[in-house]
Amino acid sequence: MSTSTLPFTSPTGSESQGTLRKKSASPFKSQRFSPYKQPRKASSLLHLTGNPHSHPNPSPPACSLPVSSSGPTGTDFKINHDTFESTIHVKLDFELYQNGEQKFPSSDQMQAIMALFPTCFKVTASPPFLVVRCETLPPRPWPVTVAGLPLFLTTSKDQEPLDLGARARGPKINIKGEIVRWKTPEMQTFIEIFEALKGVGAEVERVQWIGWALLVLAAQEPDKDWKSHLPSTINNIYVGYIFGEVAVTEHALRTKLPTDRDHDDTAYSNLRPGIKLACRTEPEDPKDKDAYIATTAGICVESPGGKKYITLASHGFESTVGSEVRHPSLQGRLLGLVAKVFGETDISLCELTPGVSYSRETFSVADPTAPEVKPFREIIANPAKLLVGDLIIMDTAFNGRCEGNLIKVELERIPADDPFSEEVEYTLGSFGYFGNGREKLYDGCCGGVLWTENCDVIGQFRFQATGPEISHFPACSSLHKWGYKLSET
Repeated sequence: MSTSTLPFTSPTGSESQGTLRKKSASPFKSQRFSPYKQPRKASSLLHLTGNPHSHPNPSPPACSLPVSSSGPTGTDFKINHDTFESTIHVKLDFELYQNGEQKFPSSDQMQAIMALFPTCFKVTASPPFLVVRCETLPPRPWPVTVAGLPLFLTTSKDQEPLDLGARARGPKINIKGEIVRWKTPEMQTFIEIFEALKGVGAEVERVQWIGWALLVLAAQEPDKDWKSHLPSTINNIYVGYIFGEVAVTEHALRTKLPTDRDHDDTAYSNLRPGIKLACRTEPEDPKDKDAYIATTAGICVESPGGKKYITLASHGFESTVGSEVRHPSLQGRLLGLVAKVFGETDISLCELTPGVSYSRETFSVADPTAPEVKPFREIIANPAKLLVGDLIIMDTAFNGRCEGNLIKVELERIPADDPFSEEVEYTLGSFGYFGNGREKLYDGCCGGVLWTENCDVIGQFRFQATGPEISHFPACSSLHKWGYKLSET
C-alpha cells in the first residue's frame, strides 16, 4: 500500500479518515463475516446434558449432537469452502451469544453448524466455547467464531477447551456480593471470594470467572483433605479448584518471528498503539552488535503531573529503568526511556521525550464491516465491565489485526514482599481466545493493546498458553491506582 492515510467507509456508511498500515503484518487476508444462511429444517438428533441455569455440575453445562460418520442429513446447505477458510466470523441466521449471555443451540441450529464441517460427528456447547468434533480437521485457518460463539475444533472425542478443575464436597456458602451467571462480579465481590476461602483454610493466588463458574487456583493444596471442607458452590455458582505448578506458571509460547515472515517494520512519523518497538539486548552471538528485542507499543497515558508515557511489555526491556525505547529498530527514532515498572503485571512505562506526540487511536482497517476505529475511550478498571464472550481486538506489527473473544476474567492476589506485612494487592487480568486454527501470536505482540468494540482498553498482550491457545492480558487498571489516565493526544 503506497499511502498510510486514506478515507474509508465506516459501518455507519459515513467517510472517516484513518491511518492504515503501510505494510501487512498478516500472512493471509480474511473476510470478517460469512454469507452463509441457516439450512432448511433438519432432523432432530439433539442430546442435552446439563444447563448453566440449573444447579451447577462438576462438568461444564453442555449440549451435544452426535451423528453418523456420513454427516448431517436433511439439508440442502451448500458451502463455498474456499471462502469459508478465510472467514473470521461465521454468521448464520441465528446468534448464540447476545447481550453477554450464551444460548444453547436448538437441533436445527446444530445441524446448520455441522453442515459447515463435512466430517463433523459431534457438536458440543462447552461454555463459553462451541466445540466441533471432526473425523478430519479442515484446512487452516479456521473461523474464530460460529454464530457468535468461540469455535474450538478438535478430532478428540472428549477433549475440552478449558480445565475446570476438581470439585470439592464441602458446604455451599454465600457471600454478600452478587454473582450472576454471564455477568462478571464486581471487584469487591472477587475480594470477598478470596476472604471466604481464606476463612475455610485456603489462601489462594487467583480467582477466575468464566461466565458460569468460578475457578480457584493456588500453587499448593491447602491440605490433603481439602475436598471435604472447601465450598462446592459460592452463591450457588460452581467452584473448580486447580492446585499445583500449572496453576501459577506461565506456559508461554514466546514464538520467535520466522526470518521469512513479513511484519510491519515501517518507521511511522505519526506514532500510535501497535507500532514496532526495539530495545537492545545481550546477543547470543557476541559478534551481533545489533541484537534487540522487538515488542509492540501500547497506549499513551498521562501522570497526575502532566507527564506523558506509553505502556510497554516489561520483559521486552529486561525490566530495566533507563533502557532506550526506539521505533522501529535500534537505528530508529528514540521515543524515550523506561521510567517505571509495575511489578507482577509485566507493564512498564516509557516517558516520552519532549516533542514526541502519540495518538490515542490505533490503526484503521479498510474493511467497512469491521468495528470502526475510534480513539480509545477509557481504561477498564472494574471487572464488572468485562463480559465473557465479548469481542476483543488487537493490532500489532507482527500478527496484524486479530479478533477474538474474552474467555476469563481474573483477579490475582499478590502479598507484600515483607513476610511480616499483612498488606495485599489485587491485580486484574483477563484471558482471550483468537481461535485454535489460526497462526500463533508471535513474541513481538507483547505489549499490544487489547480493546473492546466500544474502544475501551482491556489490557496488553503478555503470553499465549498451550493447549488451547488462550492468551493472557494483564489489565492496565494498576495505572489507575497511581493516578494515570489516558492521554488526550
